[in-house]
Amino acid sequence: MTTTRGKTAPTLVPGEVAGTGSHGLYHRLRQVPGEAHTLRTDFVPGPAPSGGSTVIATLAHLTDLHVVDPGSPARLDFAMRTGAGAAGWAGLVDWVFRPQEALAPHAAAAMIRTLAALDLDACVVTGDNIDNAQANELAAYLALLDGGTVEVSPFGYHGPQRLDWDDPWYWRPDQGDDRYKRLWGFPTHPGLLEAATAPFTAAGLGHPWLACLGNHDLLIGGTTAARPDLAAIATGPRKPVGLPDGPDLPDALGTFLTDPAALFAGPSRPVPALAGRAFITPADFVRAHRHPGARPAGHGFTAANHRDGTAHYAYDPVPGVRIVVLNTDNPHGHWDGSIDRAQLDWLAEQLAADGPDDPLIVLASHHATSSLRNGYGVCPDHPGERAYAGEILRLALGCRNVVLWLNGHHHANRVVAHHRGDGGGLFEVTTAAIADWPVQARVLQIARERSGGLCITSTLIDHDAPVVPAAGQDTTDRLAALHRELAYNDAVRAGRTGAAGGAPDRNVRLRLPAPPR
Repeated sequence: MTTTRGKTAPTLVPGEVAGTGSHGLYHRLRQVPGEAHTLRTDFVPGPAPSGGSTVIATLAHLTDLHVVDPGSPARLDFAMRTGAGAAGWAGLVDWVFRPQEALAPHAAAAMIRTLAALDLDACVVTGDNIDNAQANELAAYLALLDGGTVEVSPFGYHGPQRLDWDDPWYWRPDQGDDRYKRLWGFPTHPGLLEAATAPFTAAGLGHPWLACLGNHDLLIGGTTAARPDLAAIATGPRKPVGLPDGPDLPDALGTFLTDPAALFAGPSRPVPALAGRAFITPADFVRAHRHPGARPAGHGFTAANHRDGTAHYAYDPVPGVRIVVLNTDNPHGHWDGSIDRAQLDWLAEQLAADGPDDPLIVLASHHATSSLRNGYGVCPDHPGERAYAGEILRLALGCRNVVLWLNGHHHANRVVAHHRGDGGGLFEVTTAAIADWPVQARVLQIARERSGGLCITSTLIDHDAPVVPAAGQDTTDRLAALHRELAYNDAVRAGRTGAAGGAPDRNVRLRLPAPPR
């Protein structure tokens, strides 16, 4: 279930209804032939010219792993029961619980192993690597990509999916009733939580890979900035299981942004205290990547990033190609993105040269242009202190060597063409999450045609774990397969199956004209 240059990857589609639940709504998956590449003619009409092309670079794109500590007392998983669908909670609790979340490290391990077998020049990992800005999640994510022991919590699973927590709102894989089994036919898997959270060894990617910050990497719940009262809750011995008594919150998001500890003051259960749940800072994130075995050095992060508290940089994976990584997190809070004025000025310097002998430029960020609109915390007297999608995109389009913009955040496959006035432009490529359906990564091969134009071949990658979870021992293969199956069924339940995108967003050839000389 992998791909090599010039070959397509199989696509998973829902199969026959398995009928495992009382309503027969739980779906199994089946393997189908790989989806053929289609041609996008946004900039260049007609088929590619004959005569072949020369490959310049082959890049992988991996995003939104969401390596999560389900037992963290600083997670809002308990609020999903109350807030889902309520006006005051709009957007805040859509993603705070996934039935497959404990299996996320195994899904990531399977995808990283699959990418490791390919011929790549570099892999770009565009953020939301972890889920709740915690040090233990950061260590597990780095072990997955660099190789090592993956362990989120030494105490195993402590959270709402445990049967003895007696909350049937959540899917609980052990024997017993719950809402997911009753309404959507979710299966029973005794012992799954123990297997999912047991430490295991990851081989690592084995290719150079570049890191990028996402909102979940530095913001609690991907939304609010860390503060001492919330940090004490995270490392403490009690996990909230319900909201405080009182009237409904008309603005739960506002409360989470300004006084988040107030949401964690309700009923709670004892859990083992864990110092490793301490929240990380941008400096912690950069420092953790700058270890001696990192390839390339710092996974892209530089000594200047560490010194200045920044997280944007440029790196050339091969001669003729430059990857410019942006930090689109708003440190004040909220899940959407923007960049500060200093980073915009730096980007302008990076894009100042666009001659025929200058490198092709691939931008990378966590947020897509449709979500670069976050002005939370901006002083009303200085409304221009942060830059948003329009200004960043105008800058990118002003450089004729910018050909791609890779990002994530939306947990969906999308390819959008952005046009310049001279007939050229760039392709914005958003790749789906590992955490959610369709659990895919992407490979992008950049080639120069004999005519001087470019052809970028995008191929989506499914990890190589079995399509149907095998019976027997809970290996990473089986757990990754089950994660994918659960992710599909969670998407069906929540109406999010459109994340797979359409044919123009998946296996496509993206042609660009030769830059003007």
